Amino acid sequence: MSLRLTLALLVTTCSGCGLVRPVVVTPPEAPSSYSTAVEPRTEPPQPSSAPEAGVPSPRPSQEGGPAQPAEHVTQDEVWWSAFADPALDTAIRECFSNSLVLHDVRDLIYENQLDPNVPQGWWYPLQVGILNPAGLSHVVAIVPPAPATQARYTIATADVGLTYQVDLFGNLAAQRSAGMNFAEQQRQLTEARVQDMAQRIAQLWFDILEARALRDLTLRQIDYNRELLRLIQARFEQHLTPRLAVLQQEQLLLNLEAQVPLISARNALLNSELKGLLGRVPSPADDVVPLERQLPDLPPQPRLGAPGDLNANTPEMRLQELRVAEVEHRINANRASWLPTIQLVGSVGAAKVGLSEPVLGQSFAGVNLTWALFDGRRFTEHMRLPIQLHRRHVQYQLALNTAIGRVQDAVVQEETGATSLRALRAQVQLGQQLLDEARRLFEQGRSDYLTVLSALTNLVGLERASLQAQRLLLNHRVAVYRSLGGTWSRDVTLKRE
Repeated sequence: MSLRLTLALLVTTCSGCGLVRPVVVTPPEAPSSYSTAVEPRTEPPQPSSAPEAGVPSPRPSQEGGPAQPAEHVTQDEVWWSAFADPALDTAIRECFSNSLVLHDVRDLIYENQLDPNVPQGWWYPLQVGILNPAGLSHVVAIVPPAPATQARYTIATADVGLTYQVDLFGNLAAQRSAGMNFAEQQRQLTEARVQDMAQRIAQLWFDILEARALRDLTLRQIDYNRELLRLIQARFEQHLTPRLAVLQQEQLLLNLEAQVPLISARNALLNSELKGLLGRVPSPADDVVPLERQLPDLPPQPRLGAPGDLNANTPEMRLQELRVAEVEHRINANRASWLPTIQLVGSVGAAKVGLSEPVLGQSFAGVNLTWALFDGRRFTEHMRLPIQLHRRHVQYQLALNTAIGRVQDAVVQEETGATSLRALRAQVQLGQQLLDEARRLFEQGRSDYLTVLSALTNLVGLERASLQAQRLLLNHRVAVYRSLGGTWSRDVTLKRE
């Protein structure tokens, strides 16, 4: 009988070890290069060579060759270093150190790692203590044979026991992997938050610089228009210009002066938001961005790499990979739960009957075997997990498509923004020449003021549009960096509060 039982346990052990399989997540297929063409098509679209419901053929690289792999990003090679601004670097690192939002989400990572429902190390399946009730009881017994006699005695018992579940089939290990996986998912969510905050700080930084430049530009335009107003008033007094020209110039001047407090208010709000992100008490004072800073030129273009690199470089894709692995671990735990549960048990105690009897020692050691051949809850979970795994794979593919789209959209916006900025700067130069010529003809009496007013209004709009386009171009570049992700954010989340 014992031989049969041993053979049965051996066969069960061998078959059970094969049920729990290593979790290996295969990333979804990705095209070989990004598609950033913005020119409209002039020929009819070519029919797709991919089979129905399959993966479409990758489009050729825009450079005419295969895409190069993206560079590995470390903590010392963060993307904002491309702007060569030590103050910006200091502000972002201050955010990582002092932001209350990051303090909260970083703690949540370690809180999830210490979930008491998740097996933690060798001590989790171990229980030591008074596992069986200790007590004091009074017993009244009828002792045969006839005539029966009545026996009365008091018995006291106490046992210190030990139980340890042997994870023979990997059930506890699979549960622990699933729990740690969930904590790692929280880390990826935190990394995404860290990268979003770095992006937002850089954008606010450039918005503040734009607001300053716009205020300086508006003040220069006000000075120029005041000088022009004095010229028009002098010509009006000499009856060389109608009063209508004076009123038109005064209206344009008042319009420019009214914009100064609005620009100052926007600058104050931007500074208040920036300080909130840095972990400071919000304040409208403009004392974070150095006063000598100006909107920088666009840094050299980053290397995009291949779309498949996003699986390792972006926290959103790392999160989706973990979500797929989580279900795989839960499938392993469900499979292992159908196998026997083996516990090592032992206890040491004492019992005393009455006051006059000696103390009796007792001890026990053995193995407990529990095997649920059918469990409705586990069966329902067994039917549900493959469906959930398929959904997670679909979400993984959807996340990759979204990540690729973010990179392509950011690159397209940057390229079109750069083209627009070059055109606007050329128009500003031409508009300045047009204004100078219109003013010269007006001062010589060869043209009316309407030509000057039209040229002046056009130049004011072009200068503002050029400044805004420069700021948007920098924001688009920051969006490109954010869409490419990076691994530097993990170092930020490792700081335990």
